[in-house]
Amino acid sequence: MNCLSQTPKADSLLWVIKSTEDDSLKVRAYIDLGQELMNSDINQSIHYLDDAILLALKIDYKKGLADAYNVQGRALANQGNFQDAIFIFRQSLNEYQDLKDKAGEANILSNLGSIYYRMGNSTKALEFHFQSLKIAEEIGDKRRIGTCFNNIGTVYQKSESTLDDALDSYKKALEVFEEIDYEDGIPTVAMNIGEIYFLELKYDSALHYHQVALELCDGTIDATFPLTQMGEIYGALDEFETAYSYHRRALGISEKLEAKFELTQSLIGYAKTQKKLGDYQQAIRSLERARIIAAEVDAKNELKDAYEGLSELFALVGDYRTAYENEINAKSVKEEIAKSSTEDMIRQLQFEFELSQKEAEIELLQKDTELKNAAVSNQRIVIFAAFAGLFMFLFISISLFRNNLAKRKANRLLQSQKEEIHSQREKVELALDQLKSTQAQLIHSEKMASLGELTAGVAHEIKNPLNFVNNFSEVSYDMILEIQEIRAKQQKLNQAAGKTEDDLLEDELLRDIRINIEKVTHHGQRADAIVQSMLDHSKFRSGEKEPTDLNDLAKKYLNLTYQSFKAKNKEAEIKLITDFDPELPIIEIIKQDFGRVLLNIFNNAFYVLNRKNPNDEDMPESEYPTLTLTTSLYTNTHGEKGAKISISDNGPGISDKIKDKIFQPFFTTKPTGEGTGLGLSLSYDIVKANGGEISVMSEVGKGTTFLIEFLAHYSLNDL
Repeated sequence: MNCLSQTPKADSLLWVIKSTEDDSLKVRAYIDLGQELMNSDINQSIHYLDDAILLALKIDYKKGLADAYNVQGRALANQGNFQDAIFIFRQSLNEYQDLKDKAGEANILSNLGSIYYRMGNSTKALEFHFQSLKIAEEIGDKRRIGTCFNNIGTVYQKSESTLDDALDSYKKALEVFEEIDYEDGIPTVAMNIGEIYFLELKYDSALHYHQVALELCDGTIDATFPLTQMGEIYGALDEFETAYSYHRRALGISEKLEAKFELTQSLIGYAKTQKKLGDYQQAIRSLERARIIAAEVDAKNELKDAYEGLSELFALVGDYRTAYENEINAKSVKEEIAKSSTEDMIRQLQFEFELSQKEAEIELLQKDTELKNAAVSNQRIVIFAAFAGLFMFLFISISLFRNNLAKRKANRLLQSQKEEIHSQREKVELALDQLKSTQAQLIHSEKMASLGELTAGVAHEIKNPLNFVNNFSEVSYDMILEIQEIRAKQQKLNQAAGKTEDDLLEDELLRDIRINIEKVTHHGQRADAIVQSMLDHSKFRSGEKEPTDLNDLAKKYLNLTYQSFKAKNKEAEIKLITDFDPELPIIEIIKQDFGRVLLNIFNNAFYVLNRKNPNDEDMPESEYPTLTLTTSLYTNTHGEKGAKISISDNGPGISDKIKDKIFQPFFTTKPTGEGTGLGLSLSYDIVKANGGEISVMSEVGKGTTFLIEFLAHYSLNDL
């Protein structure tokens, strides 16, 4: 085994595997080890479950095979690989059905329902949960019955129109769990019921069920939800002392367990009660804290609620500007949530397409297997006939001749089926590539369209008054110069009289006005540049992809950028190192757009390297300002080949605090006036739209490396 175990139980199971012959006990050990590692090392877990499946097939241990498929399906689902998880669960379902194992069958159907629920397909989810419920009722499995009712209620609760159905299902689940005294299930179902009554403003019932849940889970992370809702209920009833006690308990548990998502929800509920009491400033502080944590854990719905609450509170205290800013931020988060829903729909369509193709391929492989079995059966008949004896020679000869014809026919059919499978695979791969490309372009187009609307509004609202500011500041500057020239001439003619105190004061005022107008002109031009950068960022690129030699393109833009940099910084000295792989494949990209990516990264590298002092005689050669550009051929985990571009500098590096923010729009570390923060954001969008990946590695004090990867798309004639 090529990995280290992580728990004493894992060590014990590894010892069993190494010391046991290939039998059912070893299969069970592989399954248990895969389950033990599921939460700590998912890839190694799947590896051991593969071993369990292979060994179960080898020794024909059907129960072990069904259980191994079941656990592996759960591991793949936890990994987010829903398509393979569904495929494996169906394999497990077939095995349980062959074994007539109703409990296993109900379990798999419930797992399938949960996966489709996570994918947003409520119809499919309900279909599988009801099938699981039917089997559980047939075999009298109370725990499974209660679990099915709870799962069905969860699906119904997604829609306001089916809240009554959800409540009915939850109550049935609670009744079953209380009957068997299932303490792990009772609090979950009770708080689900309490939440529905809370939404319906039936506070007495909500408090009752949340109290039931709290008695079993108080002090755990699950307790934060009922505590927060009970605090909101007592706040709505104007019992603020009681409300605050529940809120503080929820906050205390969240902070103690470092549960940031639950802490965000607790703070939002706390702010609602503070607002109800009229303590607006405290409510604002609670929501500001919730906003920061929600952004940190990427909890978009909670972030939206925090912005909306802040907008309302700032309006109540008369700070309408800040209220408007928070309303704009809330709208932006809503758009992100809507965009995410669109992307989920695209992934759902892609998933259904790939799953149907995989099922078609399996069907073809099953036909192939049937043909092989038919050929083997014919050979057995021939061998059996041969032992009939010499007196049946004529009969055997005829039988052999006929079987030979049948074998040839079967082989021809087998060859035809293999060719058909090969053709279907090629078509599936081509269609999948086209679907991925279309998906990337669709997402990119939606993003650019959304940003285009924003920048169009900015241009409409800011561009015209900004032009007036710039134009009139220039005119005013010229007028001041003319006034100063006229006064200078007049003062020259009146030199004998000398300057009066008023003359000196007027000269000083004119000089100050001229300096102020120069500042207005400078900042107006900078604002105009920022608006233009926003327009460039949102501009729709309609260029066509074309086969591109990345070596030539990278070399061209490096030389172009360096010459431009040297023209502006004549004293600067930067060492350039290049290493181009001659075997690099041709990549299809929008050449002009990708050139902008290289230009942005090179310019950023030269900017940070220019801040070093190469004239220092004591500077080691390793610290001399250096930019390294390399290209290389690489192969991903699926065996697909592609091209990689690496751009490295030995500058100051990027700290971990800001590394995750560098691709965000308007984020920059440059001083005010030296950067807009749109370059790397635009570069990220261009690389993704061209089907590539861009990432950054950096260590403070040692430098930064940007990696860009593209897969090569070969035609069928090239293979």
